[in-house]
Amino acid sequence: MSFADLHIKTEYRSLLDDVVREFYTPVLTEAVLYKRAVGFFSSSALIELMNGIMGLVRNGGKIELVASPKLSLEDIEAIEDGFERREEIIENRLLRELNTPKGKFEQERLNLLSNLIAHGVIELKIAFLEKDNHIGMFHEKMGLMYDSENNIIAFTGSMNESATAFSHNYESIDVFTSWSNDHDRMLAKQSAFNAIWNDYEPNIKVVSFANVEKAIIEKYRTTDIKDYLTYNPNTHDAEVDSFDADKTDMPQYYPHIPQSVKIRPY
Repeated sequence: MSFADLHIKTEYRSLLDDVVREFYTPVLTEAVLYKRAVGFFSSSALIELMNGIMGLVRNGGKIELVASPKLSLEDIEAIEDGFERREEIIENRLLRELNTPKGKFEQERLNLLSNLIAHGVIELKIAFLEKDNHIGMFHEKMGLMYDSENNIIAFTGSMNESATAFSHNYESIDVFTSWSNDHDRMLAKQSAFNAIWNDYEPNIKVVSFANVEKAIIEKYRTTDIKDYLTYNPNTHDAEVDSFDADKTDMPQYYPHIPQSVKIRPY
């Protein structure tokens, strides 16, 4: 199924729509590439988007994520006192943010993030504004999704990539598709993301931190969930019979129907 076969609205509002269920999940399930630029990212978003992300992974897909670092006033002052050390200071801040998980749920979602990084599903970059030896916050909020037929969906709005944004805040996004009259708007968003990701947008600096990714994997990866990432819950009964989730040590990161339960048709 391509994006063009889905029912995609031009706008979603969190108090009127279930944005994850109605937009993210069906689109990501058919996607082969997800590009996201946000001011704030939390690994809690991975749990909210689990069903869609699993579909993307089964499609052999990738996620390109660029977000802003969480800098303290002291960090910013240190950068402006020694601007040439800005990347070192930001890397140290990112490493200090890698705290010990608070509880099993946080441990499991960080384990998921570390596995997505380790398996090459997610590529992370950090963006910040730099102008006249001053640092500013990158606060873009847009995304693009691609299917195997090169249909493209672009969206922009107030929503960050976090469970709070998905489930608790009042947020909205506007959606533009490549096969509609919004084609030019979609191209504009695609051009903007590519400029940011490839680090040629004026006054925005985008950096990869390999040491931070390595530290995330070393600190939080407690199990190998490769089989789980490629497991398809919609497989034929014969295939399901060969996989018994209740008899494995494979972690379940979101509410799920046990394999022994058969749901009647609608």
